[in-house]
Amino acid sequence: MTLERIGLPGVGVSHLLTNRDGARLGIVVRPDGCRELAVYDPAEPDRAAGTVVLCADEAHVVADLLHATVTLDHVDGPAAAAGEAQAVRIRVPAGSAYADRPLTSPRGAEIIAVIRGIRVLPHPDSTLEIRPGDVLLAVGSSPALARLHDLLAAPC
Repeated sequence: MTLERIGLPGVGVSHLLTNRDGARLGIVVRPDGCRELAVYDPAEPDRAAGTVVLCADEAHVVADLLHATVTLDHVDGPAAAAGEAQAVRIRVPAGSAYADRPLTSPRGAEIIAVIRGIRVLPHPDSTLEIRPGDVLLAVGSSPALARLHDLLAAPC
């Protein structure tokens, strides 16, 4: 894949991607955080066949779908240094098999809070449905947190 990046004064930054089959996709990143996506016509590679504008949070969801990686952010503390329970933040990716349904924690791990946008939902009960973009605060042993990571990373 090739990537061309071009600054567009007053507009943003244009990224033009060409995949191994020659298909072209353009992404303009605007200063307000929105992204404009353009799919180019294969018969006329300089003409956009269609465009879609995504606001920043929509672009984030699309990015999750394209890069289905779940990351464990470790929270430092004395227990982690001693090899005991650890605390982590895990972002629920779009496309997770557990999106839009209640999640039970694997044995040895506990979800102690869910961050949804600007709201913090402490001590979630088993009826709370997790959503793509939620950030789970979890504590537990390393193996249990790895199991939780694997559950969330599984595609639908």
